[in-house]
Amino acid sequence: MKEEKKMKKIILMLIGALVLTGCMDSKQKEMRIGVIQWAEHPALADSLEGFKKGLDDHGLTDKISLEVKNANEDVGTAHLIANQFVRDSVDLIFVIATPAAQAAMNAVEKTEIPVIFSAVSDAKQAGLVDDLMQPGGNLTGVSDLPPLSKQVALIKEMLPDAKNIGILFNTSEINSRNQIDEVRGIAQDLEINVIEKGVSQANEIAIATQQLVQETDAIYIVNDNMIAAATGLVVDTANGANKPVFMAEVGQFDQGILASDSVSYKQLGEKAGEMAYEILVNRSAISSIPVYVSEQTELFVSENVASKLGISIPETVRERAVIQ
Repeated sequence: MKEEKKMKKIILMLIGALVLTGCMDSKQKEMRIGVIQWAEHPALADSLEGFKKGLDDHGLTDKISLEVKNANEDVGTAHLIANQFVRDSVDLIFVIATPAAQAAMNAVEKTEIPVIFSAVSDAKQAGLVDDLMQPGGNLTGVSDLPPLSKQVALIKEMLPDAKNIGILFNTSEINSRNQIDEVRGIAQDLEINVIEKGVSQANEIAIATQQLVQETDAIYIVNDNMIAAATGLVVDTANGANKPVFMAEVGQFDQGILASDSVSYKQLGEKAGEMAYEILVNRSAISSIPVYVSEQTELFVSENVASKLGISIPETVRERAVIQ
């Protein structure tokens, strides 16, 4: 009888040990992802939504803990968040927009924490990767750079008599500077002149826009976080002067944009989520995962804005656009 009780006790102890081990394993399997979102605006929010969907599509929702922090367009805050994530030893950092990516890159420099970026236009020029196909280091991600030749060609197609297009940009965003340089070269071939106005703070945008609409036939908003956050202001000023606004990001379309030939930030976020799965689950080396650049765009044109500005939408545009 004593032997039987002793055996039962041993069995119960073994079962308890197995249950405890299972609980520990369950906790160990929960991975921690820190998210740094640079600012509040639709494109960046779509990137995060897409990232969550990408994780869910690969069965990671119940296996991760996601901590989302917003830098509110402040470089110092972005660095503080990134450094805190490093101190917390998160398994991966997901960053949305170039300044957030640069902050994370500096924070993980002496660690092995992988960083995946989204809403970054030119990762190489921003110093985030060595090469788009072979990034090297701790960073890779998805690029939101739209085919700029399509953007300029659209302006020419809808405004065949346009001679000058204006571009507002944040002087501290290197991606914006690079986009303007590329747009200028493309526009020159179409006999269009590019006039730029740089700002360093959001409170300078109103005056810069007022000046720009006096010198141009249309405004084009490049992928620039500061300017995108002020889309409504830019549109109101431009449309008030009977000048249309074009943009390569559809999230702001309903604020009065005439046309937007945009990449999908949700789709890019989903791709970033897939990359996270490859790194965290399949243990793929982040240094060898190419930066994803989408060539697919979807064209949206506003019938209402076109009518208000007295612009006729060409049939060639109607044939391929979503008219709203």
